[in-house]
Amino acid sequence: MKALTESSIVGRAIEDIFRPTAAAVAAASRGALTASEVVLVLPPPHTGADLAFECFKLARPWKMNPAAIAREMAAELAPDELVARFDPAGPYLNLRLRRDAVAAAVLRAVAESAEPYGHSQRQQGEVVMMEYVSPNTNKPLHLGHIRNAVIGRAVANLLAAQGARLHRTDIINDRGIHIAKSMIAYRRWGDGETPETTGEKGDHFVGRYYVRFEQELHKERQAWRERQGIDRSALDEMEAKELEARFVAESRLMTEAREVLKRWEAQDEEVRTLWRTMNGWVYAGFDETYRRLGIGFDRHYYESEIYQHGREIILDAVEKGLFERTEDGAIVAPLSRHTRLQDKVVLRSDGTGLYITQDVYLATLKFKEFGLTRSLYCIASEQDFYMKQLFATLRLLGFPWAEQLHHLSYGMVYLPEGKMKSREGKVVDADDLIRKMTELAVDALRERHTELEGAELSSRALKIGLAAMSFHFLVVGRDTETLFDPESSIAFEGKTGPYLQYAHARVASILRKAGSYELPASPVLREDIEWRILFGIMLFPSTVAEAAEEYDPSRLCNYLIELAQTFNTFYHDHPVLAADEPVRSSRLALVSAFRTVVHNGLLLLGIEPLDEM
Repeated sequence: MKALTESSIVGRAIEDIFRPTAAAVAAASRGALTASEVVLVLPPPHTGADLAFECFKLARPWKMNPAAIAREMAAELAPDELVARFDPAGPYLNLRLRRDAVAAAVLRAVAESAEPYGHSQRQQGEVVMMEYVSPNTNKPLHLGHIRNAVIGRAVANLLAAQGARLHRTDIINDRGIHIAKSMIAYRRWGDGETPETTGEKGDHFVGRYYVRFEQELHKERQAWRERQGIDRSALDEMEAKELEARFVAESRLMTEAREVLKRWEAQDEEVRTLWRTMNGWVYAGFDETYRRLGIGFDRHYYESEIYQHGREIILDAVEKGLFERTEDGAIVAPLSRHTRLQDKVVLRSDGTGLYITQDVYLATLKFKEFGLTRSLYCIASEQDFYMKQLFATLRLLGFPWAEQLHHLSYGMVYLPEGKMKSREGKVVDADDLIRKMTELAVDALRERHTELEGAELSSRALKIGLAAMSFHFLVVGRDTETLFDPESSIAFEGKTGPYLQYAHARVASILRKAGSYELPASPVLREDIEWRILFGIMLFPSTVAEAAEEYDPSRLCNYLIELAQTFNTFYHDHPVLAADEPVRSSRLALVSAFRTVVHNGLLLLGIEPLDEM
């Protein structure tokens, strides 16, 4: 296992099992450390040690060379129930463990854990909000929304597993010119049809009219250019922008869209009624997609309810001298004085707000309503600069919680050319991708289980398809742009979600065949690969804690893959059910602990473990 051959902090994984050892090391530190401050690391494999303590942090209080400290501590420390020897190795104090005793302690900890193994209360008292997905109500969810949802869900699960109280929310962009466009298209060309009469999901239905508006606008643009006698290809970038601005100002469709938006803001009942109806269709469609993905929210915020807010905060900041007015009357947050960021306009010269105006208000609202200790925003990397400006603006306003805002940025995701087509030809709809993944999983299952049909086939295929998709989006780092190939992600071998589901199903089958067994008081695990699996199982709580602290589900993904690969090598080379006692019961305990880790790990990633593939 790669995880066992690289230096990694493992103190949290062993804080209960090795509590007496930590206390002994703390005592030998001459009062420089408490037991809770003793952190053990994984030494390089060539040392032959199982764990190590770094003596660098004692150099200042001891006023000694770390290597000399390691020698003195090794001479003072005596073996204990779990540690056979303490050996100095340069600036490290190496620990050689009593493997049988450690195996018994780890297997007992997994089997007898009061909460799901890998969970803890390290972040108890933290109140965290995860804002994610946050769609527009003029079109369906798409591929980018899926990656957002999968990342947001996994990070929220990881934090909750560490005892934090999570509030899962989104901000629904339900107003603006883009919403007006779909309303105009429906009013012009809808002819009274509804999602019920056409048999479409509501979000696809409304999205079709948004596309229709853009298509008609394109026709109008082409005709306008022809009347103007303009050759678009002969213009430079600046001239092209000026041309487009002229067209937008003169366009009949865009004029109508602006008029609808004005009427909406004036509370025109006819416009508001159509707006509520079309948004309702979209919400019903979103809910269906969310149910299939297993995504849920505790609270929805709506742009229509907050877009006029934030102005008071901005004006108050001007009175306090925090913000400034420009010559044309706009209000600016002078970020360049305090950061390397550009100044940010936070209120237009006519007194109307921008996105940052309402985002400032929403940030304050969240902390006021929920008493948050942290607020996380899962938003694509294309908004990196804006999020830096937003957070800097909130710090400039003096909010004490502004340091506890975190942008969970993530790279874009693409599909190989020709692999899939969307209805609109531009982006891949979430429902189309889920359908594609399910179809691929059906094909894969039929190759292995010709007898599997009907509802069971469909249900299992959906779970496998979602696992493939979710794992692919999580196993790469958040900031990485990724190419998602549906066919390769569905493989039952390799670095995939179905591979982990298959590993879980395999051990579930072993345990079903084994029937009942007793956890041995002294496990007999003599093979080196058994120890590697056992040690990996011991590292699971630490891996979960680190993934939560770093907001990085890829840590857990790669850990699970490495552990499963090690286990599959063991299973291939060493019998479990056919082994003689006490080896059989010892290996069954190891198998059961492995199953617990994979089961709990998959759930944290938002993937459903399967007992049968």
